[in-house]
Amino acid sequence: MAQNQFKLLGTRRFLPLFITQVLAVFSDNLYKNALIVLLVFRMTEEEANTLINIATSLYILPYFLFSASAGQLADKIDKSKLIRIYKMAEIGIGIVGIVALFTRHYALSLAVIFCYGTYAALFSAAKFSLIPQQLNRSELLGGNALIQMGSFIGTLAGTIVGTLLVGFTHPGQHGLTFIAIILMCGAFSGYLASCAIPKAPPPSPKLKINWNPVVHAMRVIYSAWQTPSVFYSIIAISWFWLITTAYLAQIPNFARDILGGSEDVITLLLCSLTVGTALGSLLCNWLSRGRIESGLIPLGAIGITCTGIALGFHSSNFHTLSNANLTQFFNSQGAFLILLYIALFGIFGGIFTVPLYAMIQDRSSEEIRAQIIAISNMLNSLFIVAATLVSITFLDILQISIPKYFVIIALLNLVVVSLIFTKLPEFFLRGLLLLPARTLYKVNFKGLEQIPSEGPALIVSNHISFLDPMILADIVERYIRFVAHPAIYKSRLLRCILRMSDAIPIGLDLDDPNSRERTYKAIEESLENGELLCIFPEGKISEDGELQPFLKDIEEILRRKSVPVIPIALHAPPQTKISMQKPQKKKRRHLFPEVLVIAGQPVESIDTDSESLQKRMRDLKEN
Repeated sequence: MAQNQFKLLGTRRFLPLFITQVLAVFSDNLYKNALIVLLVFRMTEEEANTLINIATSLYILPYFLFSASAGQLADKIDKSKLIRIYKMAEIGIGIVGIVALFTRHYALSLAVIFCYGTYAALFSAAKFSLIPQQLNRSELLGGNALIQMGSFIGTLAGTIVGTLLVGFTHPGQHGLTFIAIILMCGAFSGYLASCAIPKAPPPSPKLKINWNPVVHAMRVIYSAWQTPSVFYSIIAISWFWLITTAYLAQIPNFARDILGGSEDVITLLLCSLTVGTALGSLLCNWLSRGRIESGLIPLGAIGITCTGIALGFHSSNFHTLSNANLTQFFNSQGAFLILLYIALFGIFGGIFTVPLYAMIQDRSSEEIRAQIIAISNMLNSLFIVAATLVSITFLDILQISIPKYFVIIALLNLVVVSLIFTKLPEFFLRGLLLLPARTLYKVNFKGLEQIPSEGPALIVSNHISFLDPMILADIVERYIRFVAHPAIYKSRLLRCILRMSDAIPIGLDLDDPNSRERTYKAIEESLENGELLCIFPEGKISEDGELQPFLKDIEEILRRKSVPVIPIALHAPPQTKISMQKPQKKKRRHLFPEVLVIAGQPVESIDTDSESLQKRMRDLKEN
């Protein structure tokens, strides 16, 4: 079961970083949203659209310019020291920003936005690479979820405070003064919190920094390419930021022009999105049992598409109001559905991104982890700038309405993530297995830490139902490639899933004498590539749940390659025994059968045989 992720907030190795992150996001969102709302309601629509898109691009551009250097610095220098330096710089940026707001100097304000983006790019590389250095692997997903939640708490608070205080900036009012005081208090408090972050020794202190962002980026991208799950996670996160920017950047104009709302309605919509994303991030730890679960990624992707389409169609039929306040907006027909769709978009966005960030941190080499995270930020910036150009093309040049634009982006999301899933089927397959494995059975497990986290290994399991591969694929964190006998491989229930997961069939062509030899060679190649295999050596499902004699194939597989072999016993208590035979009429049928999965200690394949494995599995079931 997943541990309580909120316990991390009681530890020094996480709490100071969390507070520093929340205050950092709060400060730049306070300033950025105050400026954007000023532009929207103090200028014409055309001028506001142009300046908002420019401000968004200026905030993102530093990620492209400075991310490569930020990653190298984070790998070369103590990250806690770097973060303190960055927080001191944030104080200076805030002072200049206050001057720009008081003087209504929009050019200087845009320069401040660029500086906040630079600070965020530097801080992001140090922050995300510090998380796996301070937390255990079992805490990684929960830590990322809390960091994401903290980001959206800061975003929400900064958005509300900045937007509301701008409403009190008319002559004789003191909104800008309050913005200045709060901005400085947040910056100084963030610096004090950063001083409590424990030391984080750099993994590559002798690294020679390459200041050419393009050359260095290509080298790091090539390194990431060597681990497909890392590379395609980076691409997926970058795409997410494109579609998020496409929606988020249009919220002010959407609220004003489509809904007919005031500044308060803009704040409400942004709050719905940020609260939803924070909730989605926290849900990840519960949905994945605290593990880094790639199966959540397709769930998030599909949810983003569905809610984006629903938002677009529903808002296109919304009766536009006239500078409506919150009460007038809530009294209008369809207002609650719009808020719901925006919140759901955020929830599915959180579910989509948290596992991706955790996978990058977990599967990247420690020596270049910060650099890979930084390059991910650089690609994010390119995709976000691309989103701005896409917005200008559709909304300004092609004159597409905002609701139709939301639908188009949602459909594009479905296309792009489908292409990513074809390159890395682990995402889709684990998502496909997640629902039936979690809903059809009540699964308990122990001893799964015996399975190596990397490198070649062979799982040997008994077989009690057709859904055993789904159960194992769900509870074992690593991607499993199954070795299936004909009775299993040809079953209607599992045929599609096993073929999509590139399962290795044994003796599928009985008329071909070389069929089995090709199978053995395929198993050897898979193990040489460091994959995790699983075989059900009984070759068929046990009707009574008891172990059946092993087929001879297991002996040949054990003999050919020396790898760790992990015996696993699947056990269904007598009152909930799972059998594929038709139940007797007098037997009680359970809606959610209980299954216990027990993993034993690994043994080298050359040191065991089928009889020894069978005895180990029998002992596991009895104990």
